[in-house]
Order: sequence, then structure tokens, then C-alpha cells
Amino acid sequence: MSNKIINYYVIFMIILFIIFNLILVNLIICGILYKVLIFLLIITNSVILILFRKTIKHKTLIILIYILLLFLSKDLMQCIFALSNVIFLCVIGFLESHVIKIISILITLFISIYLPLYFIILIIFGSSLDNKNNIYEDTHYYCNNHYEIYIYSSGAMDSSHYIIGVHYELLNIDDIINITYRKGNEVSLKEYSDYLNKNNCKLVGENNGFK
Repeated sequence: MSNKIINYYVIFMIILFIIFNLILVNLIICGILYKVLIFLLIITNSVILILFRKTIKHKTLIILIYILLLFLSKDLMQCIFALSNVIFLCVIGFLESHVIKIISILITLFISIYLPLYFIILIIFGSSLDNKNNIYEDTHYYCNNHYEIYIYSSGAMDSSHYIIGVHYELLNIDDIINITYRKGNEVSLKEYSDYLNKNNCKLVGENNGFK
């Protein structure tokens, strides 16, 4: 690859990441196949970064952008992808920049402190911290015209949120791959209850339901 191509490659990957996580935020992809593809992407991307480490320019800027995007990732796999870029760019650029050295030290300290704390909290509060939003299964209904309603919480310290919104299942192959478009608006408990009582809604997963 020429210098321009590899420079464009890094920028292209950041643009794709921004599009998927910030612009297509309502497009939800999950399943084993999705995880495998992201892991393969992480491996391929890391190999490219290592092979062309001398060609890649603006490593510091790219690292800072990925750190910002890291906290805007819409799922765990995207977060891992952004973090892998930060780690590998710090490794290949450690001797090139004092700023990268500082970032690398801060990341090391953050990981060494955060990971043990994370596992302690996980043990205390349970697996609800695995996902950003934990939908309560007994409150999740599919309704007419591709509408859905549900109640969710972002974690043990978060209150309940009541959602009414549209739901389009674009692809669903068991646990292999699931692509869904979901866009909801937060409402009050009364609005949630009124919508459930006045519309034809069926609990997700029940017999003869929508799922």
C-alpha cells in the first residue's frame, strides 16, 4: 500500500465507525456471526496497523478521536474495536511522541484500576451491567404497525424508563445474526399503561406472538 492509501484507510475506518455508532444509532446488530465478524475485523485492522506503522501519520490525533468515540460506542463489540485501535496505535507510536507516551501510561493506569473495580461491581450488582439497556422481559410487547413498548433500566443505580417506539426486524436467524431497527420515545408510566391497554399488543416470546 502507498502512503496515501494507508492514510485514507485509517480515516476511512474512523468515518465508518462514526457512521455506524452515531448516525445509524438506531440500527441494532447482534448475534454470534456479528461478534465473529467484528473480531476478524479487529485482527485484520491490527495487522494492518502493525505492518504499516511507519506509514501511518497523525497517530496522536487518531488515538484521541478513538478515545472520544470509545465512550460513544453503541455496543460492547464496537467499544472493543475502538479500544483495540487505541492500544495498537499507542504501541506502534510509543517512541514517536511524548503525548502518546502519556496517553499510554494513563490508559494502563485506567485499565489496572477500572477492571478490578468493574468485576467487583459486577459481582455485587449482577450481570445487568453487561448491556447498556436491560429490557424487562415481562414488560416488552410488540404491537400493531411495527410498534413496541417496553421498560428498561441502564443499570442497578438507574431508574426505570418507559418506551414507546417503532421496531423493524430486518433479519433474524436464531442467535446467529439479528439486525433490527429500533427507535423509541421515553414516556410516562401512565402513557405506557394506556398504550398497552388501548392497543393490540402481545408479549414478546409468547405463543402466537410476533417473535
